[in-house]
Amino acid sequence: MKTKLNLATCLIAGLAFGLSANAQKTVITKNALPANAQTFLKTHFPGQEPVNIIEDKETFSKDYKVQFTNYIEIEFDGKGNWEEVDGNHQAIPSSIIPKKIASYVTTNFANTIITKIDKGTWGYEVNLSNGLELEFNSKGNFIRIDN
Repeated sequence: MKTKLNLATCLIAGLAFGLSANAQKTVITKNALPANAQTFLKTHFPGQEPVNIIEDKETFSKDYKVQFTNYIEIEFDGKGNWEEVDGNHQAIPSSIIPKKIASYVTTNFANTIITKIDKGTWGYEVNLSNGLELEFNSKGNFIRIDN
């Protein structure tokens, strides 16, 4: 029984490695991004040109990573919807942050800036300049401080 379990574990690990080994990272131009991503960049980063755009193709998915000279990084899903904006310890554009979240941070953490926002199906995770990570639900309601 133990031998079968070990064999199954090895097969699953090998399959997972094989799928991830099919990943391809390619440098692309801004015009090759999905329309949603291009609109996002024009809206929130007007006049700024990315220095690096990577298309990451996995076996069953695709995503994009955009980097600017000021080290701000944006991750998009395969359809061009933003998933994460990372300012790398500097402020990200306030136009990206949902109003309810921005208001909460301004009210409760007045002397901080938002340096990163991560959008998932469950909600948002926001990093502040003081090192705190805050979690919000998908409607922008505060849930908790993440440790």
